[in-house]
Amino acid sequence: MAKWNYRDIDYSAINSESIREDRFLFTIVSIASFIEITSDLYEKNLAEYYDGDAEITKWLADTWEPEEVQHGQALREYVRHAWPDFDWDRSYEGFREEYGALCTVEQFQPSRAREMLARMIVETGTSTLYKALGAYAKDRDEPVLVQICHNIHKDEVYHYDNFEEGFKKYNKQEKLGKIDITKIIYSRLREANDEDIAIAFKYIRNGEDYETFRKLIGTFSKQYYPYNMATKMLMRPLQLNKYLENATASTVQGALRILGI
Repeated sequence: MAKWNYRDIDYSAINSESIREDRFLFTIVSIASFIEITSDLYEKNLAEYYDGDAEITKWLADTWEPEEVQHGQALREYVRHAWPDFDWDRSYEGFREEYGALCTVEQFQPSRAREMLARMIVETGTSTLYKALGAYAKDRDEPVLVQICHNIHKDEVYHYDNFEEGFKKYNKQEKLGKIDITKIIYSRLREANDEDIAIAFKYIRNGEDYETFRKLIGTFSKQYYPYNMATKMLMRPLQLNKYLENATASTVQGALRILGI
């Protein structure tokens, strides 16, 4: 059973005056809505990749996909109410057609433990994004987006925990060492600004400069991004002792900043 339902949110309570002219917020929420609502494609690929593992494929189909799609539905309704002049459906149609052709199993990691680890990194990125976006909305006195971000953030942390269990399960067989794990984390972080975001931006802000938007994300991150939380989530698969974890944390945070996260 879903923990919350996007239809129960009172979108009429949006503080439109505080966010109507905020083009950055409009763009980042719209991009997130496009990517989240396309999770049905990701789920089909993951189900194919983990075929034969009934426990994981059932969780993906019954829990992960519906919750991820609901995130997109909630954000879509938010965009429709906050910025009614934007044709969400038409823009999304173009995004889905272009990105769907690129969303394939061939993009996955070469083993099941590695792919579970990659999914943990993705969930780290999404859970921390919504934490930051919720803080941004709170500063703008916009309670509806605060509520949505809080709900999505909790779901994403739960998804991280489930992918972590999958990683542990498969790593008992694959026995990835700390160096292997570190390489996968770093390579997945480098892909954090991957093509789905760029493609979504193209259909939302047609003809505008993507690099300018990325600079705005950097400014947003410096003020709102929960680097401590992200660092702890990224380091968990390494299973370091407290001394090594504390000694490594500043290096990981520095890497996140260098990568523009």
